Amino acid sequence: MKELIRHILKEETSTQKKLVSIINKLGFDKAIRAVGGWDNFQKIMKDYDYLTNNMVEKMIKFQLDNIKEDSEEWGLGEMDELDEVQSVDRIEVNNLVNVDKPKVYLTFYVESNTKDYDNLRAEIQYRIKEDFGIDLLLFIDEVINIANFGPGIDW
Repeated sequence: MKELIRHILKEETSTQKKLVSIINKLGFDKAIRAVGGWDNFQKIMKDYDYLTNNMVEKMIKFQLDNIKEDSEEWGLGEMDELDEVQSVDRIEVNNLVNVDKPKVYLTFYVESNTKDYDNLRAEIQYRIKEDFGIDLLLFIDEVINIANFGPGIDW
């Protein structure tokens, strides 16, 4: 009986490690598809601690990409939010404090003079909790404007 339990636990851990490897190589989207959807992904990864800076950054990128895709259908009434979403080039994790409720400190790299990305931060935080079941607290440390200056740039 003990051997059977060890075998099952080893198999679960190995499946979880393989899935983490797929996430690292191909991203969350392909990993989720590889196991047949969100429900299966959540069942496999339940109780497996995969919260690292790299993994959280991949979750954020996954959600940012989904929000950008969703924003293609937004109307004129949401132009401020659309500009906010479309101006973000990337988001990097500065620090992950994984005690009690994980806290993640971020840098937003943007192509805009907008300084308030709190709505986008909140939406990413919400989607991570809904999709992955992970209750992260996201904080924006810094917003860096990476827009190129020169010909063709409106002042």
